[in-house]
Amino acid sequence: MPHLDTYPISAECVRVTQTRTNPDPGEVSLGADARAVLRQVGTALDADRRLQVRNGGLVDIGKPATPKENGNGERQGKTRSAARSRQRSSRREGPAGGSRPASTVARICGGVLRAAYEGQVTNLKGAYPSLRVFPDDKGMWLLAESSIISGLTRRATFLVALPFQAGAGTKAWGFWTSAAETKWIGPRHTNFGDGSICAFSQQDQAWFEGGDLRTLVDLYSVWALRHLHLEVFGRWPGKQYALGDDPRVQAYYRLRQCHDDERCGCGSVTKRYADCHKPLDFEWNFVELATLFGRMYPGGFATRRPPPPVVDFIEGRSALPSIATVHPQVAPR
Repeated sequence: MPHLDTYPISAECVRVTQTRTNPDPGEVSLGADARAVLRQVGTALDADRRLQVRNGGLVDIGKPATPKENGNGERQGKTRSAARSRQRSSRREGPAGGSRPASTVARICGGVLRAAYEGQVTNLKGAYPSLRVFPDDKGMWLLAESSIISGLTRRATFLVALPFQAGAGTKAWGFWTSAAETKWIGPRHTNFGDGSICAFSQQDQAWFEGGDLRTLVDLYSVWALRHLHLEVFGRWPGKQYALGDDPRVQAYYRLRQCHDDERCGCGSVTKRYADCHKPLDFEWNFVELATLFGRMYPGGFATRRPPPPVVDFIEGRSALPSIATVHPQVAPR
């Protein structure tokens, strides 16, 4: 079984890039071929089609499923989860300390998570060659880059906290990084309270604690591609869900987040928001919806920001924080 000391594991400052102080939300430099690929993948997401993620995090249209990788490093056996689960996770865009399904705790317990994660470092390094692994008193950190699509001059950098505590669940943050800048990827489909990635839901069985870490980072890569599509074409591709179970909260979320030409936040795979729930959502009293939402989620949408210790590490201003510092569900002692 591989050990963590196979790769550099010191938690020193990691200088990624400089942070842009005044980002231009629509600015992106893509050639015609890259834009065409991005549009094609977005269309596939809208159609709920299979995607594949190649080694290095390159996302494209999937091929017929095979149970093993081919010579090009395509993980076709796992990327259906990455494609189909892409935003059922929006239901979990709640406070950072939200509860986890009991079934997850039952599956993994004791020291099993440590063995499961440490034993996958070599395979994950093969899929994401930039991988760096850092030990923590409560688990392990991953730092990995994903290319997303060919022709993109920046990369998606993921900082992933993997607690060894059963039931705590993972937390990850994504940043666009290049030689000149760093920009947090968000806020769409990030969690309230800490801006962590919301790329899948446990109930979709896309990934479980102790599962294949390549699949986990693949899911993050597809999530980043969807953000890129939003930036370039002005719309979120594919299925998405509103927050919470209360229909009033869901209505407010859709009114604030869903664009008319995106899939409706009810989870429809065919209907645009303008043709589905938008007329019904407008029947509610907006002020009452906003008041209710504010009571249920104090601070609201403004809380979807990464913790300062995470940003400081990514920007090279400080060492990596402990997992317990940024993960409310991990016991500090």
